[in-house]
Amino acid sequence: MIPSHEWAFVPSSKCPISCAIWGRAVAPLAEWVARTLWSRDSKSGKSLGPATRLTQSRRRDEKGQPSLPPAILPPRRKNLCRGCGKVLRSGRMHCAQCAIDDPTKHLIDAARIGRVTAQTPEARARQAESQRRHAEARSSWAASSQPEWLTAEVYSQRIQPLLVGMTNSSIASRIGVSRWYAGRIRRGCRPHPRHWQALAHFVGISS
Repeated sequence: MIPSHEWAFVPSSKCPISCAIWGRAVAPLAEWVARTLWSRDSKSGKSLGPATRLTQSRRRDEKGQPSLPPAILPPRRKNLCRGCGKVLRSGRMHCAQCAIDDPTKHLIDAARIGRVTAQTPEARARQAESQRRHAEARSSWAASSQPEWLTAEVYSQRIQPLLVGMTNSSIASRIGVSRWYAGRIRRGCRPHPRHWQALAHFVGISS
């Protein structure tokens, strides 16, 4: 016979909950093995067999209680914020603060990367070429080529209000400027007069 105290595992209050769950699950099997070995080695059929220290089933049988102890339910997994670890209700990944901080951090990182990229030799060369082309276009433009009806007042009162409803990309592609400059135009910045006629056609205004 193998003494039960040599192999028995008794969950204690200091043991993690997972160990206690495994201990309760294995306890009936361990006692069954002990009873089987006892029955083979015992010469007296009147022996009660080894003690049931793990499940206390013999004591429960004497008191008329269920043979197996109540099961220990595994702990419920908590839903934690991916950023700070705060407990959240189910269905959410970030708390209110981290939900704001995370996009803000991405915007800051994107802006930093954009500034670094803009300082590369290739980017500076493209900027210089673009500035050269716009300078040539301004110097070669003649005011006499502008239609008489297309004045600064017409642009401010009729064309500019309609540009607010356009996208930066569409304005940029129409007049050949950057999306950053197109955004300034949408917000009220008056471009060079050479762009007025193209923008007037873009918003559907003619003489």
